Amino acid sequence: MLIYLLVGLVWSWWLEMFTTNNLDPQTMGRPWVWRERVFHILLWPWSLGTFIYAIYQEYKKRKF
Repeated sequence: MLIYLLVGLVWSWWLEMFTTNNLDPQTMGRPWVWRERVFHILLWPWSLGTFIYAIYQEYKKRKF
């Protein structure tokens, strides 16, 4: 259980840094609230899967 939460904490930290530093601050690059952090820490497999799927879709779109 501790490893699961630790992975979720690292994932949530990285995702927050990525979104706040790389996305438009007016729309999506705003700082997170605690509700978002807790969601990504506890449900990190779903969050990570969605992120990877979105990257794959974007790669597919740009490749062709």
